[in-house]
Amino acid sequence: MTADEIQRDPYGQIKAKGHVHFTSQGVDIHAESLSFDVDSQAANLEAAKVELKGGHKLSGSHLQRIDLETFRGEGIEYTLCPDDDGGWKIVASSAYLNHDAGEFTARDARFVWGGVPIFYTPYWSHALYRNSGLLTPNFSNSTRRGTQINMPLYWAASPNWDMTFTPRWMSLRGTMADVEWRHRSRIGEETLQVQSLKDRETGEQRGRVRTDMGWQFAPTLDAAINIDAVNDGFYIADFPFYDGDRESASYLTSNASLTWRDGSDSAIFNTRYQQVLGGASNASTLQVLPRLQTRNYFDIIEDDTFKLEHQSTLFQRDVGVSGLRIGLRPSWSVPWETQGGAVSTVWGMQGQVVGYDSKNFTQRASHYSALATSLQMQAKFEKVFADQQWRHEIKPIIRFDVSSAPDQSFQPRYDSSLLPLTLSNLMQGNRYSGWDRFERMRKVSLLFVSTLQSKDDGQVRTVLETTLGMAYDGLRETVDAATGAAPTRASSNLLVEMGWMPHKKWRFSLGGQYHQPTNLWAEAHGGVRWSGQGQYFNMSWRQTDASYSLAAESVTLAAKVKLNQRWSTNTSNQYDMLRKHVIQTRLGVAYSHACWDLSLEGFKAYQVGTNSLTDIGWRLLLTFDGLGSFGDK
Repeated sequence: MTADEIQRDPYGQIKAKGHVHFTSQGVDIHAESLSFDVDSQAANLEAAKVELKGGHKLSGSHLQRIDLETFRGEGIEYTLCPDDDGGWKIVASSAYLNHDAGEFTARDARFVWGGVPIFYTPYWSHALYRNSGLLTPNFSNSTRRGTQINMPLYWAASPNWDMTFTPRWMSLRGTMADVEWRHRSRIGEETLQVQSLKDRETGEQRGRVRTDMGWQFAPTLDAAINIDAVNDGFYIADFPFYDGDRESASYLTSNASLTWRDGSDSAIFNTRYQQVLGGASNASTLQVLPRLQTRNYFDIIEDDTFKLEHQSTLFQRDVGVSGLRIGLRPSWSVPWETQGGAVSTVWGMQGQVVGYDSKNFTQRASHYSALATSLQMQAKFEKVFADQQWRHEIKPIIRFDVSSAPDQSFQPRYDSSLLPLTLSNLMQGNRYSGWDRFERMRKVSLLFVSTLQSKDDGQVRTVLETTLGMAYDGLRETVDAATGAAPTRASSNLLVEMGWMPHKKWRFSLGGQYHQPTNLWAEAHGGVRWSGQGQYFNMSWRQTDASYSLAAESVTLAAKVKLNQRWSTNTSNQYDMLRKHVIQTRLGVAYSHACWDLSLEGFKAYQVGTNSLTDIGWRLLLTFDGLGSFGDK
């Protein structure tokens, strides 16, 4: 304690006057005068200002300190803001603050924001920390829902579980009940959310169930249940209330899993249910009910590794082929390197045996087996320039793949397809996803990577990176024409990817697949990105030709610009150039203060499953630190 004058009597009473400054266990007090009892820690303060842990500030003409973190007083001002004119504060004739219990109450209170009184209430109460009570109302507006007002009620029932009940009133739809329950224990966490609405527009009862549950029973054993289900395909498009919800989403996925992992070995037992959105029928959607997959590694000699993968899956759907698939995939790899790793090779063998017990109209058992071998070689050539500021690396990679596989046209096909050739799978050998198909190969794959780097202020930065790839198939035979026809020529398209970073804030990219015989880009994409000091600009373009995959062309633009230290504007847009409509567009402005934030956003979103239906609206979100938020995000 410091002051102009301090007196202490033999009974532990302290009196101080003039510029009193008192600090005790994280509580900082300034006052004109103070009387203090050393034993009880109680005190009376005049013209005082108290700052507690967490930035809570309480000042008053007279304050009574009941214990270390409990105060009662008159002529009160309370805030979490710094001392400036742009913050918020509660001005009251009297107030009570219990920082330890997280409770603040006031009488004859005014909420003052930016120096302007906003509203008056004879009684004010809010929780400093987790506590039951009404939360700040939220509101927004859109063409699909009309004016929307949410009135959340929070119930802190126990230290390890709570609940939020949110009535959502929508002028065009009615009132939705939204209940979210949360629980935390020593082994995990659970969240359960249920929504229900009698939709005024459709006349139907509509709802959604969401869970996010995870447990770790032991260091090697954990489980999870994640459910997201609606009772009609347009629910997400009509009510996209949560982060991750997209009006244009195509499906929802629910899954449950039990996982064991011990080092590299693992076993996973899981199920997956997919629900088609946009009004389409779910009858032909393939479900995984359930699946067991294991993976085991065995070291044979030094770096030689033998890996055994297994998968057993029960597929089910109302319309189409269903049944049981069991597969084994053994593989053996032998690496070798020299010149300190500058030259390296990996020789490997892989087998695949898959059996089916499938049914559509009749029960049918079948199986196939395939065997492949591969050899991959790569080298690194490096040049460091004399000034030690530039480095150039060239890395050529060549891979040979040979396999023997039977005709698989008459085998069931559940979750597998021939993946389009990309730089990501150029060096993986078999390009079929899943276990239903395995390629016949007599293939040579080439990959060439060139990297130019510079050193700026001791930091290494990639300035230019170029990647070229191509495959040559000397066999040109397909195992199933329905999933991938045999190529008409041995050489694949030329795969190109370039990235140029002239400055650490800028990146330009360009890439795609070039079909030399027709001078056609089967797939092409490009983009430019700038980022720095909390701002960014990102524009990208992508085009796919029908000869390569489904024809598509879209442009995406996203940006955030700081107008000054506190104001910023942001936008994100995606436009379908083939269908000539907006997929989604958003434009917003935001203000950030030390203790409050404001954002206003307008949006337009195309809804999947409709010809031209869109949702247009706006959202306002006003957040006060320590008090909650007003609006919607």
